[in-house]
Amino acid sequence: MIEFTALRTRSSSMRSLALWVVLAIACRAERAPSHLANAASPGPVAAPQPALARFAVTDADFVRPVLYTWTSPAQILALRGSHVLLTATSATGGFVSPFLRELAVVATGASSGRDLARLLLTNPALSRRRYAWPAPFATVLGLGARTYGTSLIRIELRPDAWTIRFEPDAVDPFRVVDAAGTAIATAEVLAHPDRIGAIFHVRSERGARIREYIVANEAMIAGWSIATPEIRAEVDAELAMLAAVARAHASPTLAAAWRALLAFDSPRYQPTPRALATIAAGLAEYDPAGAPLSYP
Repeated sequence: MIEFTALRTRSSSMRSLALWVVLAIACRAERAPSHLANAASPGPVAAPQPALARFAVTDADFVRPVLYTWTSPAQILALRGSHVLLTATSATGGFVSPFLRELAVVATGASSGRDLARLLLTNPALSRRRYAWPAPFATVLGLGARTYGTSLIRIELRPDAWTIRFEPDAVDPFRVVDAAGTAIATAEVLAHPDRIGAIFHVRSERGARIREYIVANEAMIAGWSIATPEIRAEVDAELAMLAAVARAHASPTLAAAWRALLAFDSPRYQPTPRALATIAAGLAEYDPAGAPLSYP
């Protein structure tokens, strides 16, 4: 018990330090010239780009076997009782998501993706979904006026799961790959929809590039977990990354590396001192909502 308490205390101290750095720099940036914005950390500041690489998602490299989804403590409680991860359908929430709206457009059009869009819309095994991203910080503030919650679920896809990249405005809206990034023919996907694990949806909204993963097949989930030390370690690592970006000098190279991390390329998620402080504060509010649980 003493060793566990010490570990928890060290972890809490690391989170507090990382958050303090981001907030301190944000405050200094508001009341001091920009060239003093890094004064909260004495000495040379290492470029954070190498540390950002593991968070990057690109159009050519988008297979991610581990995804995180924010939810509320109340939903975590329900999940503990049901052990059913995918519950939301097209009728949940009283509105149709952009993902489903754009699928419907492609399904009724003349593009080569029509058959696959219809499959994703009508196959009963793909009717329940969760929206996710490989790094919790990138969706912690939500996309609209409200956040998605303060608790996290870690989802791991099976090694044989296929990932679909869906960009409705592209000439060919769909690209399907296996875990190694090898392309899968549309005919094979239509014949074996049970292999679909996640859809990487790319779209534009009010001039911003919006990206999201939709986990849509319970059978292709290797496991999920809540409130584990692994999730806490991820939150700590991302807080440290945010602190490193806050301390770094802005540059076109840093800006390009940062954009590759984003789910929502909107003003609230840009690497400015104020935005980084807001993201870090949201991430620091992570609530495990109970004891660790891994399923199955």
